[in-house]
Amino acid sequence: MDLEFGLFDWVDAVPGTSVAQVYDARLRILAEADTGGFATYHLAEHHGTPLGLAPSPAVFVAAAARVTERIRLAPTTFVVPLYEPLRLAEEIAMLDQLSHGRLDVGVGKGSSPYELAMYGLDPAGAAGRFESAVPAVLDALETGRFGDVELSVPVYQRPHPPLWYPTSNPASIPRLGDQGYNVLFGFGFVSPPLDVVREQSRTFFARFRASEARGAARCSLPGRPPRFGVMRHVLVAPSDDEARALAKAAFADHYASFAHLWRAHGDDRFSTAPDLDELVEDHKLFAGSPQTVAAQVAEAVTVGELNYLACAFAWGSLEVDAVLRSLRLFRDDVVPAVS
Repeated sequence: MDLEFGLFDWVDAVPGTSVAQVYDARLRILAEADTGGFATYHLAEHHGTPLGLAPSPAVFVAAAARVTERIRLAPTTFVVPLYEPLRLAEEIAMLDQLSHGRLDVGVGKGSSPYELAMYGLDPAGAAGRFESAVPAVLDALETGRFGDVELSVPVYQRPHPPLWYPTSNPASIPRLGDQGYNVLFGFGFVSPPLDVVREQSRTFFARFRASEARGAARCSLPGRPPRFGVMRHVLVAPSDDEARALAKAAFADHYASFAHLWRAHGDDRFSTAPDLDELVEDHKLFAGSPQTVAAQVAEAVTVGELNYLACAFAWGSLEVDAVLRSLRLFRDDVVPAVS
């Protein structure tokens, strides 16, 4: 399978750095990624937590559309239950036009019960709203109408932008294959082992091929297979020792943001940070020299039978110059070696 690389970003807090400075740094990183080597930029949506300083991903993607020309832009995900469906359809159409057809759309139910509760929802209620809202939004994008309302801004891409769905639930994979979604299965340090990823990849593509033969799969770009991949934290430096040293300090700060809401509510699910060296050994985080990271990536995509890897380069207390160096080493040395 042809392999593509993307960027994944929470826009998480950087200790000692203002929010405005974090935004500026992320846009610098994105502009560098736009020069080549990366297909898509994925931006998470989180609320009330230092893990996500972009609670309105549409606003940040609009800014990103102005500083990039090539890379596709993918809110991954819009937490659909938090949106009024008509408003979400209109925002998607605007972003598709602003980016001149470079928009991908991730949809999800919301991964944190504490964030849903901020909007008066529980997981069951959010799931119900998701199931009713997604078809309504897609129908509006395809037809240009939402009930009696005619959309004044149509989508640039027809019938609608490609769709992504991030999940850690194997039970969702057959449905996603049937519908032809692009999928991120496995998120860094909470990922399943690569042999489990491989099983789900095989299920996904088998279901997609059967659905495509019936003309039922409609969520990926026409004329190309959907992406099935994982997300990984990545740090590339000239040497293994330097990469590990930088990664350990930065990951501790990132994990504190990741666990913030859970700890604030007395939930011990993420009370203890995983050991970074163990994450590297288990192929759940990539850190090292270009040669080391190339071997890590090759192992993951081969064993996992993946055609996509979303790389999180900016996280925790990593300084922007270290992130830019890591991204360039990955693009210039790791990608050619793996390809």
